[in-house]
Amino acid sequence: MFLLRSSVRLKASLLLALSIGSALAQTAAQLESDDVKRVASRLACQCGSCKSTVACEMPGGCGFCKRVKTKIAQMQTGGASDKQIIDSVVKENGADMFLAEPGTWAWLIPYLAGALGIVVIFWFVRRSMRAPALVAAGPPIDNEALNRYHERIEKDLEKLE
Repeated sequence: MFLLRSSVRLKASLLLALSIGSALAQTAAQLESDDVKRVASRLACQCGSCKSTVACEMPGGCGFCKRVKTKIAQMQTGGASDKQIIDSVVKENGADMFLAEPGTWAWLIPYLAGALGIVVIFWFVRRSMRAPALVAAGPPIDNEALNRYHERIEKDLEKLE
């Protein structure tokens, strides 16, 4: 009879461990859902080691991020909006946790920089493709002086041979 009770206890313990493991696995998957990451990406991590948003994916995980992600998932399950969740987390952890969303200019700047780069490249290519500027004319060349220099060069070349 004692042996029967211990085997029932063992089976019950294994069943309990298995159910706890599956519950934690569901929670971990829920913490990495797109909805949780969307809200978590608007909050700064306060752990001091990852220097990221709460949506960080440090190997092994950050304790602060896990705690906040768990709260976000619980509040989303309860039907809270993103703004309500963010306000609640900021109220608990301080205003320095909230990250403002980038405005229109933040999304527009990379495109403007790319367009400016294309314009500069186009301008440089057009400028280099133009005909070279003519050299400004200097004083007229005296043919007699030119002939003298030419004769002098010929004499010097004969001496070298």
